[in-house]
Amino acid sequence: MSSDDKSSEKSSELDDLLDNLISDEDLERYFAEQKDGLTHEEREKIKRENRVNAINQWCAENPNRDPTRSKDKTIKQLALDEEAVVRLEEFRKNNPEKAAENKRRAENRSKYFDDRQTYREQLSRDYLHKDSYETRLRKAEALNGCGFKTRTFKSKRFTDEYAAELKSPNSGSTLEGHWVRGDGQQLAISWFGGWSNLFTILGFGCTSLALLTFLFHIFAIFMNGFEYFWVMASIYVTLFGLGFFTLKHRAILSHRDNFYFNRHTGLVKTPHTLFRKPFYLPYEDIVCFGANERNVGSARGGSRVFVSLMVPLKYPKHYRFTKPTFYVGGSNRQWDSLAYATAMTFMDTSIPLGTHLYQSIEHYFKIDKDITEKHGFPEELKPYLDPADCQVNRQEVW
Repeated sequence: MSSDDKSSEKSSELDDLLDNLISDEDLERYFAEQKDGLTHEEREKIKRENRVNAINQWCAENPNRDPTRSKDKTIKQLALDEEAVVRLEEFRKNNPEKAAENKRRAENRSKYFDDRQTYREQLSRDYLHKDSYETRLRKAEALNGCGFKTRTFKSKRFTDEYAAELKSPNSGSTLEGHWVRGDGQQLAISWFGGWSNLFTILGFGCTSLALLTFLFHIFAIFMNGFEYFWVMASIYVTLFGLGFFTLKHRAILSHRDNFYFNRHTGLVKTPHTLFRKPFYLPYEDIVCFGANERNVGSARGGSRVFVSLMVPLKYPKHYRFTKPTFYVGGSNRQWDSLAYATAMTFMDTSIPLGTHLYQSIEHYFKIDKDITEKHGFPEELKPYLDPADCQVNRQEVW
């Protein structure tokens, strides 16, 4: 093969790489491997040896000094990098299962990246909502069975209106983070109240009454003997059984206590309240406010919880007496703001889903359930996940 053919072949390989580029890091690794012929692991090993030697040499010249506080920025950065590597090794040693899972996921990502034709294939997005606001408003009215009333919201306590967009859609935590869960089609934000909380209170109340009845029964035995023994025993056993059953199965109704932001319809379904059924409205008509103080606490000023307020700016005409508002969150202002911003970004069909939602999507794909766990996983999302590893295997999930 002539030198011209070789240069032509290398140029063709480079063009293919640039056409399928995913990140600067991948490109840098590619050039490094072409230059020295070493694998990534071999190169990292050599890099660490050089780093340790440089740190040891500096420590020998500067005894009893911490390299991470060195005025030499190069040595300081090398020491910080080495500390990070040591912490990672300790984590892998102390958490072998988690480390193995992370390694498996990293290997899968590399495998998906190698299959670039599939990884970068653009699938149809016809299932995403494209209707105008007015069209979706009419659809919501049809689902609710009546028209809407428009409201204005004013509150002396809830004055901090949250932004509707994430600064970086790919940042943030995953399944447990931001108080949101999503299956790719719908995203849920929990209402700070509702049926599951009611059942929790009932469960704790029944178990507490059972304990008090048991203690009273013990006292009555000492005072009057075993008179009415079976009557008292049946009372506290029944109360305890009822309380335990209620606490164990309270999650059955948790799906009724969520806002559901549907990316495929462009509508939001509000939670069930204790006396009213949910209603639908366009996601543009949902705003979220934070309180200007920690607003939920005991009457004596004990423990307090920060909550935010989800406010529908439109509500059905058959809501005659009260305008619906919903407490959400329950952690802090930052997480509540991120939850709302995540929901609004989720509903924007012009951008792919952020990687911070992948773990939640993979969870529901693994159990083959949608966000409510009442139906199967959305069929439109299945091509984006590996059926064997249950992991997102495409570059962008729409």
